[in-house]
Amino acid sequence: MSKTFLSIIAPTYNEAEGITAFLEQTQQVLETLNKPYEILVIDDGSTDMTVNTIKSYMKSHENIRLIVFSRNYGHEIALTAGLEYAQGEYVVQMDSDLQHPPEYIPELLNKIQQGYDVVYAARESRAEESWLKRTTAKLFYAIARQMTGFSVPDNATNFRIMSQQVVRSFRELKENNRHMLMLFAYIGFKTTSIPVQIQERAAGKTKYNYRKLINLAIDSIVSFSHRPLRYMSILSVLVSVVLAFYAGFVLLQKLFSHQQLAEGMASIICITSGLFAILFLFLAVISEYIGRILIESKNRPLYYIREDSYHNQHKNNYD
Repeated sequence: MSKTFLSIIAPTYNEAEGITAFLEQTQQVLETLNKPYEILVIDDGSTDMTVNTIKSYMKSHENIRLIVFSRNYGHEIALTAGLEYAQGEYVVQMDSDLQHPPEYIPELLNKIQQGYDVVYAARESRAEESWLKRTTAKLFYAIARQMTGFSVPDNATNFRIMSQQVVRSFRELKENNRHMLMLFAYIGFKTTSIPVQIQERAAGKTKYNYRKLINLAIDSIVSFSHRPLRYMSILSVLVSVVLAFYAGFVLLQKLFSHQQLAEGMASIICITSGLFAILFLFLAVISEYIGRILIESKNRPLYYIREDSYHNQHKNNYD
């Protein structure tokens, strides 16, 4: 068992105005647990005084650890780095802007000790968000569930606690394009949630604009499913069938109908329709192959084992 009981992973980017408040409030909560802990702050290439502020705070607080990126890699990569370095028996991911209130950490810890592997904070409401963001978020999760087959709730957040077993499993995932909510849905394990009221930022402005959110949404769907390609291949087959029937109709009309088309028009329609039919069939076949290449190139483990009674039994026999 690790000497560290609880690790807190907190990515930060240009949060000089509020990072001290986050560290102070989080430490106050963790001290009440009377357990060894660490707060692992991952600086994602800040250009303000965030790093210096954290270093100054670290001088009088030995439980704080700091990792500084060479440049801005993104929130998901920062969370990944935190999981690579976290030593705790339990690991908590949370934002460093106090939108994820540290006061919920004991409740998360109490819930996971009831036999769960992952406990995430479920957003009680999105009243603080604009109508456009609420609508697009709901639409994204609906599309993501349809495309990936994963059960991703609309109210899930990146504020979560997990066991070290889940952390080790997560470390086996090697893809570059990452979306934490989808990755944890892929890993599985026994998961539950607690309701949390997300707060306003303590200071500064949000770093997630609509462009980044759109890119994250595209990555989360394309990286976790080849269903878009499957749907396109089905569409291609349907279009090719329709075009083939249309070509046949034009040919029959030319042969048996008194209605005459312009000279050469029937041939043009037949040839064009036939070529497009073949083209769409080729696209269908290529899409199927690309879909399989996409899945294989991720090199993900096929499954994760939560319990292994077979090996445990044999180990006891050998002992």
